[in-house]
Amino acid sequence: MPDESVQIEIRKLLNSELQLDVSLQLMPDCSILFGRSGSGKTTTLRCIAGMARPDAGHVRLNGDILYDSASGTWLPMRQRRIGMIFQDDLLFPHLTARKNISFGMHQWPKRKQKDRLDEMVDLFTLGPLLDRRPANLSGGEKQRVGLARAIAPRPRLLLCDEPISAIDQEGRATLVAHLRRVQQAERIPVLFVTHSTNEAMALGDHVFVLDRGRIVAQGTPLDVFSEPHNLSLARLTRVKNIFTAIVESHSPAEGVTVVRISDGPTFRVPLHDAPIGGSLTFGLRADDILLARHAVSGISAQNILEGRVAKIVRHGAEIEVLIDCGTRFVASIVPAAIDSLGLQAGSSVCMIVKARSCHLLERESRGSQAQ
Repeated sequence: MPDESVQIEIRKLLNSELQLDVSLQLMPDCSILFGRSGSGKTTTLRCIAGMARPDAGHVRLNGDILYDSASGTWLPMRQRRIGMIFQDDLLFPHLTARKNISFGMHQWPKRKQKDRLDEMVDLFTLGPLLDRRPANLSGGEKQRVGLARAIAPRPRLLLCDEPISAIDQEGRATLVAHLRRVQQAERIPVLFVTHSTNEAMALGDHVFVLDRGRIVAQGTPLDVFSEPHNLSLARLTRVKNIFTAIVESHSPAEGVTVVRISDGPTFRVPLHDAPIGGSLTFGLRADDILLARHAVSGISAQNILEGRVAKIVRHGAEIEVLIDCGTRFVASIVPAAIDSLGLQAGSSVCMIVKARSCHLLERESRGSQAQ
């Protein structure tokens, strides 16, 4: 049975302070390379595609060696049969959508070109766009044409460098749906670069988290993003409430440890083995905080704190509420909740948090990897 995996080990010095050192294995599904700007995501893609040469390592695709530093093997980009789509569509402006899509098939027999073009039209719903030039296409339409052009020559691997970050929300949802359909229909490995947890959750079967040139976590998006296990991962996945607290007591029967945030409130967090008087760090997602206008009772949540609204910040369909409970917390709610609760700066509010929503974070040593 042929090897259908992509095996990647890349080491490359990016600058005097940053060394890229990644190891990835991709299967015929959609993998996410997740991380902040400057972490090495685009350089990783360029090394895989043959646009940049690593200092050491190897790239193997379906058993074929594309690059191997030990043997000196280096296959040029044009021979790798790897498709790429970028944030900028990079379509030929003087060609119609039809000719852009057909560009990579110019050496194919005419009948085979037409049949494959028809497949792309059906797969990406491109019929009305075929005779338009890029200047007459929306951002989302350009990206669909760009994706069809990348897929049409039947690449063995598709690399996507933040292709939907520059288009509107509706266009993003459409392109995500098309990418999913493409991967399932073509059965090729996809490596998709993003710094958006929403995109990673919507698209990914597997996620690799890249931080400062190294993979710091990997797994399913749900596992990686719902249970951040260290400080850098919590920050990368936008856990907005991170605190260091002093351990006050343990209750094994209840499965909780009681901690106090410096100059702030007491919290009940999942049971931990830190000594009494020792410190630990925990993170709390903004959307794991529930708000009420009055104190509540008879609920299972073990952290109920009273405070005041310090500030309300709107981010489109999401609203962040800054709450002062002696320590400041960021809660994320929908606009309707602001109206129903009558919240404004200065409003008294009750903050409700489950103990299990408090993620205990390790302060990892530099260079460690969590698998």
